[in-house]
Amino acid sequence: MIQCPTCKQELQPGVRFCPHDGTPLTETSASDPTRTPSEPTVSSSPPTSKELALPLVIGGRYRLTELRGGGGMAKVYRAVDVTLEREVAVKLINQELRNETEFDARFQREARIASQLSDPHIIVVHDFGIDAEHGPYLVMEYLQGQSLRERLQSEGPLPLRAGLQLSAQLLLALIHAHGKNIVHRDIKPDNIFLLNQSGVRLHVRVLDFGIARIYRRGEAGNAETLTHPGAVLGTPRYMSPEQLAGQPIEIRSDLYSAALVIHEAITGQLPYVSGKKLCELCPEASPALQDLLDQCLKPNPAERPPSAVEVYLRLQELGKASGILLLPPGAMDKLVASRQSTEPTIEYTPPAPPRARLRRRALVGLAMLLVAVAAVWLVKHFYFTARPVDRQHESLSGVHIGDPQQGVVEKLKLVKGGPLNPWTEEPAPGYVGHVLRPEDLGLPAEALPRLDVQRSADDKICVIFFEDKVRAVIAREAHAATARGLKVLDHKGRVLDVYPEDASEDQYIEVRDSARASRKIEIRRYDALGIGFEMHEKKVTAITLYPLVTNP
Repeated sequence: MIQCPTCKQELQPGVRFCPHDGTPLTETSASDPTRTPSEPTVSSSPPTSKELALPLVIGGRYRLTELRGGGGMAKVYRAVDVTLEREVAVKLINQELRNETEFDARFQREARIASQLSDPHIIVVHDFGIDAEHGPYLVMEYLQGQSLRERLQSEGPLPLRAGLQLSAQLLLALIHAHGKNIVHRDIKPDNIFLLNQSGVRLHVRVLDFGIARIYRRGEAGNAETLTHPGAVLGTPRYMSPEQLAGQPIEIRSDLYSAALVIHEAITGQLPYVSGKKLCELCPEASPALQDLLDQCLKPNPAERPPSAVEVYLRLQELGKASGILLLPPGAMDKLVASRQSTEPTIEYTPPAPPRARLRRRALVGLAMLLVAVAAVWLVKHFYFTARPVDRQHESLSGVHIGDPQQGVVEKLKLVKGGPLNPWTEEPAPGYVGHVLRPEDLGLPAEALPRLDVQRSADDKICVIFFEDKVRAVIAREAHAATARGLKVLDHKGRVLDVYPEDASEDQYIEVRDSARASRKIEIRRYDALGIGFEMHEKKVTAITLYPLVTNP
């Protein structure tokens, strides 16, 4: 039996999630109940300090007026910046966490890094400091709206379109933070804030980056946190298995938590509570969205998507299918480029005025038309127009009549075999074609027994050598091409375009492939070029190269 670290219920071995409260379970976290305390938002620090008497001024500048919430790490107060006369939120770190001599210095260093986050979907950190009496604090913008948790409790799950918008903005916040080596560690509905912006679509801010863990690439095992060693920071039911087990975490731990939040935002339930598929809880959701969330929820971090950028781009495609524009067009290009760029911040380009946008579309359309016309001309010029080739230098698969035998054998990987008479009445399929005749080789009859016939391993190319020189080539493979670029399987019309010269012979023959079937083959020979084609149903089926014939 194992024990849930949150509700302490005894569970059967092998259970991944607690059926009572949804807490993810791992062998380490379940067997060590002291690893994760029973509070919803946890750290292994002692209980928080007693309530402060309000109003209270800290840092000589911020007057705390109302307690708004808090957890094991800090408490959040509504406050007024008496210098700038503006409303702010102040997060006061619990004094009990200052049990290490290096805590204050580490807090200032990490708060300075966190305050450098500047993304439209991350709450703004205005200031930070250490009050002589009440300790470290962060000063943030005061938001008007409600958390995703409050929205789910009051109105139920979001419509799919709104859920995709929320998901995309959450991923954009993670892209920006991960680009600065900051892992959030506590993604949950309580830390997703929905702003009240009249006339503006759903807008999301992610909270609590101010006490996030700073993750340094290559130093994951040595990275420091604001909590004392061995602490587990986060909310159990939204934590990744490796985080619950107290193991080192990195950016893919945030992707695990984000997938849980996205599922809950769309369905109102965590995926492991009901046991139902996403499409059963939200019929509008596509299988592609289910696959994306399933991959993010893999227990092994290595099997999850490698970055928040990858998850966002896949969400963007799902948004397009739902008719949702998640980003202005220019921002998408910058996001794709950020995969290779060292600059993690993605700039947002405001939409152009309507008239300028129409003008830009017209110019883009004209440019695309010109490109299309140029492409058609290039295809016609290079594909359908005969290329001027000296008839003495016609070739097949890069092989010319008279080429040395050794080089051709190595190039085409030929082996000895095939009939000694390559123009027998019933030629073996794959060895020779129906174009070549003994007189085409320009050799006396007594020389024919000395021919060396070799073929490729797949029987698609046959080369006839005489006195260590190429005397003829027959090819049936799709990649075989003449010097003018004509290939096996090209259409008959292309033969006439690429070889506009008058054919020396054009005939049809009946060929029996087996005892039951026969087919009609068209033979087209160009003796003056030393090239001939077999065609069946208007497709080139074989090409033969032989010594050119000059008329006396």
